[in-house]
Amino acid sequence: MSTLAPTLSAQDRPVAARSADVLDLASARAAALRLDPAVRAAREAVTAAAARERQAAALANPTLNYGREQTSRAGQSNAQDIAQIEWSLDIAGQRAARVAAARFRREAAETRLSSAIQALEAAVLRAYVDAMSAAHRVQLADAAYRTATEAQRVNDERLRAGDVAGYAARRLRLEAGRYAARRAEAAVQGRAAHERLALITGLPAAQVAIPTASASDSTGTAYSALLSSALGSAAAALRALPDAGDSLVARALANRADVLVAQREAHAAQADARLAARERIPLPAISAGYKGERVQSGASIPGVSLYGFVAGFSVPLPLLDRRAGAVSAADATARQVDAEFDVARRRVSREVLDALSALRSSEAEHAALQPFAGAESRLALRAVQAAYAEGEITLTEWLEAVRAWQETELALLTLTTDIALRRAELARAVGLSLFPSTESNR
Repeated sequence: MSTLAPTLSAQDRPVAARSADVLDLASARAAALRLDPAVRAAREAVTAAAARERQAAALANPTLNYGREQTSRAGQSNAQDIAQIEWSLDIAGQRAARVAAARFRREAAETRLSSAIQALEAAVLRAYVDAMSAAHRVQLADAAYRTATEAQRVNDERLRAGDVAGYAARRLRLEAGRYAARRAEAAVQGRAAHERLALITGLPAAQVAIPTASASDSTGTAYSALLSSALGSAAAALRALPDAGDSLVARALANRADVLVAQREAHAAQADARLAARERIPLPAISAGYKGERVQSGASIPGVSLYGFVAGFSVPLPLLDRRAGAVSAADATARQVDAEFDVARRRVSREVLDALSALRSSEAEHAALQPFAGAESRLALRAVQAAYAEGEITLTEWLEAVRAWQETELALLTLTTDIALRRAELARAVGLSLFPSTESNR
């Protein structure tokens, strides 16, 4: 083994995965949901909006009035006690409009909660895929380095036998140093990706073990199969996306959280406008109660007590405030929010088409590269190693072959990871949940 081989410490090496302690994607999502403050805030917003809806549906309290009047003159006195209850009548439907506005805002809050959860799911999936990709890059770098050190061992034997020049040995030693540096760089990137996944889930880094392919199989095909298996239900949801752009746009406009929020905010603003218009109508109030009266004419004449009921009717006079400004403001706000709803629809349509275009581009590149990578390229690399060991090819030919294999596998790894992430981005753009079988968002 060459002295150029770096020793990766446990701190620099990505956490390997054993089947017993692998952190699956669903567990990572659950851990992130328990930790994420944005989701907690969105849940509390739903609770507050539901409470406001209940309050908006409450009936107005009646008013209890009590009064006493007492007068006297020349030995005569008169005392009256009046108690009555007054209740306003909502003949204009103000309460119904207020309840409708509160209901739409509660639905908007619930949709924002779904949006926050979907955003967190997308972030968890990206961190999980990035960690898997980084770990496989380390395996590719290890495989390339092992190939270089094996070639260096063969070259050292030839050098001792006098079959090769010292230049070839020095050149190969420098090349082995290049692969050692790439392996160290891949290890650092893998560790960083692993720590990002630990950070988003809130779990100790030692407990965040991700699935990795066998060290003996560093091909892109093995990584692709492992990635599809690790994503589980999320991969199934991503594969279920239709290919037609029009269908995706229609689905996004029907399901996308920010579109639904904008729509419900528009409905709430329209309900506010109706409420403002109905508040111009004076609300009458009726009253009913008890009246007791005692009349005392003099010391020698006994007093007379009278009892009965009182009833009344009152209505405000809209002379000084006809609510014209409030109505105009509510109408303008409704038009503003409706325009913002149209902006959201246009933006979502563009995002869906852009995500679909990017996905198709990556899939086309992957399909073009696929025939040149995988198990067959691994066999070809072994054949090149055997040919070099037997002296059938030169050092330059061997170096070119190893570089071609590593670059092809790295490109395939990048495209496979990119396709998974672009499918997740398209799913989010469409408004599709990446975890359809999981527990309720509430």
